[in-house]
Amino acid sequence: MQEIQKMSRGKVLARAKKFIYSTALPDSASKLSRLNFQYGLAKMHLVQEHLGLEPTATFIAAPDCTITRNLQRWRNGIGYGGKVTWGDGMEPLMFVDTMPNACGMLVGSLDAIPDPIELIQRVHEMNAQSGHTRIEGIPIHWNFGSGNHFINVFEVFPNPAVADSADLPQYSFITHSSPSELKSDNNPRELGLYYHLSENLQKMSETLETPFGDIHYLLDNAAYKYLEFFHWADRIGAERRILAGKLLFDDFELITNQCHQGIIHMNEVALGTHVFQNKNGTDLFPLTLRADLPCYLMKGFPNFTPDAIETLNFAERMKTFGLEERIHNANILPHGGGYQFNHIISIPEIFETVEKRRYFRVDLGTGIGSKIFETPRELQFSYRGRQVLIQTVELGLGEIVARMVPRFALKV
Repeated sequence: MQEIQKMSRGKVLARAKKFIYSTALPDSASKLSRLNFQYGLAKMHLVQEHLGLEPTATFIAAPDCTITRNLQRWRNGIGYGGKVTWGDGMEPLMFVDTMPNACGMLVGSLDAIPDPIELIQRVHEMNAQSGHTRIEGIPIHWNFGSGNHFINVFEVFPNPAVADSADLPQYSFITHSSPSELKSDNNPRELGLYYHLSENLQKMSETLETPFGDIHYLLDNAAYKYLEFFHWADRIGAERRILAGKLLFDDFELITNQCHQGIIHMNEVALGTHVFQNKNGTDLFPLTLRADLPCYLMKGFPNFTPDAIETLNFAERMKTFGLEERIHNANILPHGGGYQFNHIISIPEIFETVEKRRYFRVDLGTGIGSKIFETPRELQFSYRGRQVLIQTVELGLGEIVARMVPRFALKV
């Protein structure tokens, strides 16, 4: 292995831990995410040192911080529910192991609650036309049945304390999806979002071998090319959600259409979190919890405030590493409740194999034995509830503009 730094692997991991700033709920899912992200950040730090840069890659965890069930992303050392930042946007360096995919949610207005049977029929008709509908020459394959992609219908209850909430409709819907057609090279631009699925992205990328596994990144023109490709993919994803809304509900008024898993700038990626940049606070962001709980339309407040930084014990570390601007301008909101594992009470140990694969040993609530796994994909899970919303409001990250009570949730 190429010698890439003089610190011991234990010290590299310990350093990486100091660059995790968490607002997450203190449960086993967020702890697993942060433990795994130590490895991802450690690898990023080693790349930065290899390139002669300051090792300051940072993960800011949102209140819904949790694991990712994507096998490859987890093995890369990446968690979910937050944003990872490694510069101010000016350094032509991109870490493709974060696997941005332009996933997002669209919220639209409805004049009335639709017939669910008719809606299901429309989904089947859309599925039958998969590959025939096109956006900018790309055959669209509808995937409302995969992963967390869904269609939900709500009755809207505006917050009277927020002035501009009065303009919201009585009913609404949310669709959650990504342009999965663009993960590989099979598109007009012959590039893919995912490193392990895109041969051309692999050819563009640099690879550094580290004690924690390989890490893949882009430099200079390759980084700019991938950034341009992602902006195009993000636009396709947004248009795809609008098209789905029209095919499902005919005409509707757009309330918001937000990506929560994608590139913010050259040196920053959102991983299942809303990152807002508007100064006037007009944008709305959906916070979806469980199918049996309301969804909330949120407005973001500039974060983090000095009071929140003090509450979260961020002040000393951010000053030590010169991250004041990065932390003061995080501007994040949770996008969902996130997975939780009620049967896991502690995570006492991480094993690593000679192939640099990580296994987590967790203690279970029964007090009998433990479970050892490489990825949490197959773990039994549930979704968190309103505690994510409460944490968000109490930390001053945003306010509730409307409560959207589910009439039905459709998973086809």
